[in-house]
Formats: sequence, structure tokens, C-alpha cells
Amino acid sequence: MSKAVVFARRNILEIVRSPISWIFGLLMPVGIFIIMQVIVKSIGEEALAVAPMFAVERFTGGIMIFGAAFLSLFAALIISTDRKESFLSRLFASPMKSSDYIIGYALGVFPIALAQVVITFVTALCFGLTPTVHILAALGFSVVIALLYTAIGVIFGSCLSAKNAPPLCSVVVQIAALLSGMWFDLDTIGGGFSIFCHILPFAHAYDLIRYTLAGDYGNVWLPFLVVAAHTAALSVLAVVLFRYRAKKV
Repeated sequence: MSKAVVFARRNILEIVRSPISWIFGLLMPVGIFIIMQVIVKSIGEEALAVAPMFAVERFTGGIMIFGAAFLSLFAALIISTDRKESFLSRLFASPMKSSDYIIGYALGVFPIALAQVVITFVTALCFGLTPTVHILAALGFSVVIALLYTAIGVIFGSCLSAKNAPPLCSVVVQIAALLSGMWFDLDTIGGGFSIFCHILPFAHAYDLIRYTLAGDYGNVWLPFLVVAAHTAALSVLAVVLFRYRAKKV
């Protein structure tokens, strides 16, 4: 475990030093949140009647899902870059285990994930989010969501080159935003499209945060179980693919 922690420190420094981490991981999600809330406030209650997903209680969850999706980009970028520069091939000569690498990369994106959640909630509180104990529960659930996207990033970083991994992770970011219910109300749309969106984990992650913030814990557990199942499955796949690619180095 100590080897993984030491490796994580190196990854944290690499990610924090990159301006991409701050621009896309923190500034963009918060900027979108502020712009949309200013627009809603200027239009008034009529806007929320037409587009309830932009209410601060719901849009906070959407921004959390959108921001967390960039964790896949950061994880994929650092792993694919390490592979490109033969850094991993040198590390494989060390006594580190595959689990140390995976834990080290996962912990490497944790500071950005924590900063995302804290800044999002602070901004939401400034725009009228009611300060309740439910925020703490949402913070806990956000860890599972962060692990979900990190696993996706490890998969892409292990399988793709440093040139191809970031564009595909950008596609994941867009899919997460479009299919989570952040921009349109899936409950209103219904039908086959809503069912399709709920096959993927992104809509469930959005529901997990919005139900938690509303204190509706009766509806929390299904989204949580779905997100946790996807996270576990993708994490196992990430470990298998990373080990497989390690043998090819």
C-alpha cells in the first residue's frame, strides 16, 4: 500500500501541474453552473416551470456528473502518456504490483475530484441550495461516481495511445452530460429513450445525487446499486486490461 501511496503522490503532482486539470476539471463545470443559474434567476420561476432540471437542487447533481466525467480524461491521459514515454516499462522492473499501479492512478485524480465536489457545493450554496445534512451524504456518494469515471479512464489509458485516449474520453464527457438528464428531463421524455439512458450508469448517477440532496432516500438505493455495479464491473475490467497491457510492454 505504501508503494501505491508514493506512486499516487507522483500522479497527483503530474495532474495538478497540468492546466487542463484546472480548466476542464474545475473552471468549466463551475462556469457553466454559474451561467445557467444567472439565466434562470433573470428569467424567474417561469424558467423552472418549463425546465425543472435547472433548479439549483437538480442542476447541482448534473454539474457534479459533468465535472466528474473529466476524471476519465485525466486518468487516461496520464496512463497513456506514461506508456508512450516508457515510464511504465521502467516501473515494471520495480517490486510494485498491478494493484499498486491501479490504486496509485485512482488516488492521483482524487484531489481534483474532491476539489470539484467542494467547489460545486459552495457555488450551489451561493445560488440558493439549502444547507442540509444531505449534502454530506451526496459527498459520500460522489466517491463512487469518481471511481466509476476513473475506471473508464484507466481502461482507455491502458488500451489507447496518448493521441487517441483524450478524444474518446471527451466523447464520454459529452455522453455523460447528454444522457444523464442534466440538460433535459428524462422523466418527462419517458419512453424508449429514457430506458436507453438508464441502461447506462450516467442517468443513475445523476438520480443518485439529486434524490440524495432532496432527502428522498427511498429512491436513492436503486441508482446507488446500479452505479456501484457498473463501478465494480468497470474496475475489474480496468485491472484486467491494465495487467494485460503490462505484459505487452
